[in-house]
Amino acid sequence: MASSFPGAIDNFTDPLANSSLASPSHAGQHSDLNDAVEKIETYMGLVKVIPTSVSSAGGTAATLAANGTVTIGTSNTSVTVSGAFSSLYDVYQIIISGGAGSTGLGLNLTFGSAAANYYLMRSYVDWASATYGDTSVNNGSSFTNAGAASASGIAFDLRVVNPNLPKVTAIYGQWAFMSTGGEGQQVIGYLNDTTQHTAFTITCSAGSITGGSIRVYGYRN
Repeated sequence: MASSFPGAIDNFTDPLANSSLASPSHAGQHSDLNDAVEKIETYMGLVKVIPTSVSSAGGTAATLAANGTVTIGTSNTSVTVSGAFSSLYDVYQIIISGGAGSTGLGLNLTFGSAAANYYLMRSYVDWASATYGDTSVNNGSSFTNAGAASASGIAFDLRVVNPNLPKVTAIYGQWAFMSTGGEGQQVIGYLNDTTQHTAFTITCSAGSITGGSIRVYGYRN
């Protein structure tokens, strides 16, 4: 039978230990399974991306695992992830988990070699003082404070739209430091160029970051 996914969950006939190759059909079982796997690959949402390489500056080098996870390394002031974007997906998610900053610092984001035309709106709440603030970037050299780091961890979670298309690239994100000395933040921005970017760089505004992992996911078109 042809797979009914995603309209319904398939209900395949499982062969018994003493079933012949004809009942249920062995060839039919392979055909059904192949069809189901192809449907899953077509309709699944987030797909982990395998970048082509990673480089870093400042300390112990960042590394790239075979499964696509980037390990930040020790005392690095920047990390560049290459081959992260391609024509396969229009929308991506960049997430950093774990790790810590040498001090309280911002994490600035750039795409490829673009060094201008970054626009950003950032709003935040400081947990300790219970105050609200906002900052902006107008034709800047990076998405300033697109994320942050402190001794309590690294906070970075951004959706990236159109990085590898000949269109303006947009970012959307929000994160929270789960400690009384931290803050919650939302960022919205765009890079006003139509370059088809494949790489991104995360740079510390001061100090360095140690540990933690960078993962990139593509949203199935």
